[in-house]
Amino acid sequence: MTNFYKYDVVVVKFPFASSLKYKARPAVVISSNLYNKISRDTIIILAISSQVENKLDFEPIVTNWKESNLLKPSIFKSSVATIEKSFIIAKLGSLSNDDRKNLDKLIDSIC
Repeated sequence: MTNFYKYDVVVVKFPFASSLKYKARPAVVISSNLYNKISRDTIIILAISSQVENKLDFEPIVTNWKESNLLKPSIFKSSVATIEKSFIIAKLGSLSNDDRKNLDKLIDSIC
């Protein structure tokens, strides 16, 4: 099994509300490295979206989105979820130091 670390950018299977189908979506791991190591089945993530024009005032832009291997300019959504590790399709990369700081500020403001 792949090890996941805080600030890893991943692609996750998100289910459609009305069916058993899934759509791949980017997210960032926000659970601590200790949690990720000892938790057998779950991981805590925060959604990433390319719908930049729909962002809320406190949702920061992913400044270095290319360095994180995202396909488009993106934002951190204020949507947190605990998912099964088996729902993670791929690990894309990791956030830059600036994006880590912006993410931590967002988490402080919503939690």
